[in-house]
Amino acid sequence: MDLLIPITSVVVGLAILIFSGDRLIQGAVELAMRFKVSPLFIGITVVAAGTSLPELLVSLIAQYEDKPGLSIGNVIGSNIFNIGLVLGSVLIWTRKVTTTPGALEIFGLLLGTIALTVYLILNADADGVSVLNAPAGIVLVLSFHFLLFWMLKSGKKNPATEEVKKLAKGSGSLSITISLLVGIVGLWFGARFLVTGAISLAQLIGVSDTVIGLTLVAAGTGTPEFFASIAAIRKGSSAMAIGNVVGSNLFNTVAIVGVAALVRPLTVDLGELKVDLMINLGLTVIICLLVIPGLSSRSRMTMGTLILLTYFCWILSIVF
Repeated sequence: MDLLIPITSVVVGLAILIFSGDRLIQGAVELAMRFKVSPLFIGITVVAAGTSLPELLVSLIAQYEDKPGLSIGNVIGSNIFNIGLVLGSVLIWTRKVTTTPGALEIFGLLLGTIALTVYLILNADADGVSVLNAPAGIVLVLSFHFLLFWMLKSGKKNPATEEVKKLAKGSGSLSITISLLVGIVGLWFGARFLVTGAISLAQLIGVSDTVIGLTLVAAGTGTPEFFASIAAIRKGSSAMAIGNVVGSNLFNTVAIVGVAALVRPLTVDLGELKVDLMINLGLTVIICLLVIPGLSSRSRMTMGTLILLTYFCWILSIVF
């Protein structure tokens, strides 16, 4: 009976996140169409930011409640989920990928991941605990805005194509506004339910906040990315599907970690997270292979299978 309430809270939160994430994405796509930017830019910015809002809200709530393990675990776990499960599924499902992530976006994600990993390791004390303080958070947030500016300039050079227009329904301003508001409000409540239930479960069954953040919460907040990418490739927009993963991880690694460090110092226990940080870095390096010109569909499917297997092995290692 003690487990019923937190489990219900997690399930309700997940359901709200799925519905609200879908509403926010649809509204964001309609809004982005009016600016006539490339599908890759929409995927990396608008869709990625929309689907990453649960991670942002979860990390902020966790920080306010002094649960840094849940906050950083959610970010790292979401990144691994996005690459391992979401991108892996996209690469296996999509036989012909017409667009690959741009070098700027890939470079930004790789550089941000390497910088965060190296900083945490070099800054750790004798007990293996590293702290991201406010100055580091400011650097991360400013870096994200700088990358966003350059991605906007790049996206303007390649206006929206037919594949993006298939995702838009031509909704009016009122409909777009309602979708955005429902999505934002719903994501907030969904994240609140999910975090509350996850923390209660961690306390009841004796599992650390970091492990809960890496698995249950990360998968829950990563669900919008999964459904957004699957919907995109079903409608023929592989660019938006791949861009969503790259953009979401960039948003998580640079913006969310930075904002979380501004709320209060973000304490990271490398004894719990060092392996996960290495897996996150390794999977991010694999994404760089997608920019190779003329990469065959067989190579993409092999890559997708490899990272999907890596994800499931990682989950099993945590559970057992």
